[in-house]
Amino acid sequence: MLAMLTLERELTNLFGEATPAALIARERRDVFSIYPELRICGWLGATLLATAAGVVLKNNLDRIGPLALAIGMALAAAACYAFVTWRRKRASVIDDYVLLLGALLVSADIAFIESQFHLLDSAWKHHLLLLAVVHALGAYVYGSRMLLSLSITALAGWLGADRESNASALAIPAFICATILVVWRAIDLRVRARIAVKADEPAAGHPPPTTFARTFEHFAANIALLGALTLSSQDHTRLPGTLLCIVIAALVIAWGFRVHVEAFVLYGFVYAVIATDILLIDLVNDTTAAAFIVIVSMIGSIVTLLALHARFKEARR
Repeated sequence: MLAMLTLERELTNLFGEATPAALIARERRDVFSIYPELRICGWLGATLLATAAGVVLKNNLDRIGPLALAIGMALAAAACYAFVTWRRKRASVIDDYVLLLGALLVSADIAFIESQFHLLDSAWKHHLLLLAVVHALGAYVYGSRMLLSLSITALAGWLGADRESNASALAIPAFICATILVVWRAIDLRVRARIAVKADEPAAGHPPPTTFARTFEHFAANIALLGALTLSSQDHTRLPGTLLCIVIAALVIAWGFRVHVEAFVLYGFVYAVIATDILLIDLVNDTTAAAFIVIVSMIGSIVTLLALHARFKEARR
């Protein structure tokens, strides 16, 4: 059996008897990171608890009454926010998911209140706008990208809530939402830069990186690409939709190379390939040819993505 590669001897020679115990433990594999597992478990736990709350609402509506259930959900959500506020100076990764649970409970409670009491009546979709505002405020108060993601999702839902089921009708709100996110990101960066300058942190003209910038960028890229893809999926807008999708994909890919984030290149490439395949399959109008196009594009995509990944890997060295 091959011996496990370890730098324990080198560390001992370098530091002598003062070798940090944490370094030795890491080399012996006595300690290891479970951060990804904690995040997955936290997310699953928050979503499962929120789902359980929905089941409680459904099964106890007649017995407890809508008002009592709405108040109970509000109190549970408030408890989550209060817990995270209390622990802000010693926050851990689990606190993020307690905050997520609170936000999900708020969303469920507002939807439940609207479904039972019809406070907004015909303007029911505006409860999504309310959620977008509430979660955005929470995101800035707690510095939470999760809450910002919920806010953006609610905003997108509000913009497209009263649209027809026709896919092309959803393209316009998708582009509007992506534009709002780009503008929102610019305002966020500007405000943070001014705050940093007033606090005598970085020099003027060099704003600090915001923790929300990438969140805005990822959502804006995917929503814009999805809007263009919906146009390419419709017969009467297929050609302009495909061309628009390719243009947006090119911009997203260029941005990915500029900021050295591989995910943007992946987004743009995949959406562009799907849109192009849809157009080519529609043009050939043959099952065998369509299957050939899909196989060739898949092989080409895998080869290209591997090459791009290798390029990004070399750039990080």
